[in-house]
Amino acid sequence: MEILRKPPYPLSISYSVNFPEADYKLFIKDKARDIILLEEVVTSTEDSKIEYDLTEYFSKYDDSYELSIYEYPESELGDIVVEDNLEILRPYVDVSTMATTASEIAEYDGYEKIARTIIDSIVGGFYYYTDYVETVGQGTDYMPLWNRTYKILKVYENSVLVYDTSNTEDGPALADWNYLITKDKSAITKDPVSAIDGFNRSEQQPPNIMVAPSDSYALFDTEDSGNIYTISPGVAFPKGYDYIFLLEQGYKVVPNDIKDATLMLMDDIKCGKLDYYKRYILNYSTDQFRIQIDKSALEGTGNILVDKILDKYKVNITKLGVL
Repeated sequence: MEILRKPPYPLSISYSVNFPEADYKLFIKDKARDIILLEEVVTSTEDSKIEYDLTEYFSKYDDSYELSIYEYPESELGDIVVEDNLEILRPYVDVSTMATTASEIAEYDGYEKIARTIIDSIVGGFYYYTDYVETVGQGTDYMPLWNRTYKILKVYENSVLVYDTSNTEDGPALADWNYLITKDKSAITKDPVSAIDGFNRSEQQPPNIMVAPSDSYALFDTEDSGNIYTISPGVAFPKGYDYIFLLEQGYKVVPNDIKDATLMLMDDIKCGKLDYYKRYILNYSTDQFRIQIDKSALEGTGNILVDKILDKYKVNITKLGVL
């Protein structure tokens, strides 16, 4: 089932089940992280349907979920009766402003879905979602961000939860540091909970300073050991430390030029301008001829104006790698 994430909220789901006025147990799981987000006992209606209003969380983010409904006689899980993919995605344009009747709205919904899918296949999409980022400290005061990020929800340092915005009593800082996104949205940094004077952040790993051996001071217990000690300034993200960040990423609102691009593609689809035989076939064959398709059939959206709009949103490098 696909639900368009748009007002009015809350979003609701409806599924047919086996029996009327019977208890069932509803599970909604995050497929990517294998986490149960919702577990609820529901009762079917007189016409054997499960109808349920989703919580605020599902109205806030775009994502794909695993939905299951089990029979629940005598407070025990029975047979599974529904197993489905629940897709909650924000449309790029509101088709209710383009049509009036239910049949017209359904028709334009189909055009919008095709146009949105075409755009997503080229630039990845303009959705708002939460995602875990696992990384390792590099001995600097900054942790680079590769995707558009709005908010830090949780931080784990070496498997210990140190920052949690959902903790309203002790948090969000559960240790000595607050975690912040830099003004240019390019990295995560840390500020101490207790106010201190300003300090200069390290953009690169500070050099190690070797201390010369000394006859008067022994760093180790054995007096014949060489007293060579390395001094390294402290950093926010020490080298080798493990970090897990739960972040809000993506686009809170759809950019206006993407809305324009979607409308142009919807018009092309409705008018048949994207038919392949009108754009890409160089030669058509019957018994005597063969079909030859231009290589541009595999590139772009078929509308040069839309392609130009999408060019500025293309990202060639999505993850740091090694060449």
